[in-house]
Amino acid sequence: MIRSTTRLKALWAGCALALLAPLALPAAHAAAPTHRRAEATAFVHELAAGQFAQAEARFDAQMRTHASPAKLKKLWHYMQKQFGPYARTDGSNSMSLRGHPMVIVRTMFKRQTVGLAVFFDDARKIDGLRVVPIR
Repeated sequence: MIRSTTRLKALWAGCALALLAPLALPAAHAAAPTHRRAEATAFVHELAAGQFAQAEARFDAQMRTHASPAKLKKLWHYMQKQFGPYARTDGSNSMSLRGHPMVIVRTMFKRQTVGLAVFFDDARKIDGLRVVPIR
């Protein structure tokens, strides 16, 4: 007969947690791309609204040295000059490039739709930005 002791209860609780932990991991990993997609889309909306300082606040320290709010403003105006006035975003895709998480936000302008590739670091700060063609 097995006695129910505090030590035995702790052992069973530890086994239960060990068995349930792998089930919890995929949910945590699934939440990360969703969060990055929301962050990247919010970043594009801030650019469109002319909130360049707020957009720059999402950058990591290295990106802040290279892309000031004034440079973001210049980039955004250049994009509108080339592609036409901003219309809206139309979804996003989360993926990885060489193990580096990124989100491509489908950004619609009057004359052309382009992807704004937003790269993230481990602290979920933006550490890269690139305009990419959309098919």
